[in-house]
Amino acid sequence: MEDRNWSGNETEAEGLDSLFLAYREACPDPEPSVNFMPAMWAKIEAREASGNIFNHLAKALVTAALGASVLMALLTASSSQPAPPLDGSYIQALAAAHVSELEPLQVERISELEQ
Repeated sequence: MEDRNWSGNETEAEGLDSLFLAYREACPDPEPSVNFMPAMWAKIEAREASGNIFNHLAKALVTAALGASVLMALLTASSSQPAPPLDGSYIQALAAAHVSELEPLQVERISELEQ
């Protein structure tokens, strides 16, 4: 393709027309063939297939992360016990925390903790 100076005597429209003409001469239209559309679809599907591997992997990772989050939430909710309300002194809070350690029917031990 030859080098042209477009700022010469030609107007902008004529310069653009000659540029398009030079481009058409340099890059002719491909000849249509019987296999044009099948080859085009094969190229498109090849591009989509390479992207599908990453899409499947991403979807699998998101699903696994969601399942792990739900499982951890269920385990956390089932293992935690609600704390008793603290309506009193620090000693009463300690006594309430250690009630499960006390043996049943030993009232004197409860009074020892409250003192």
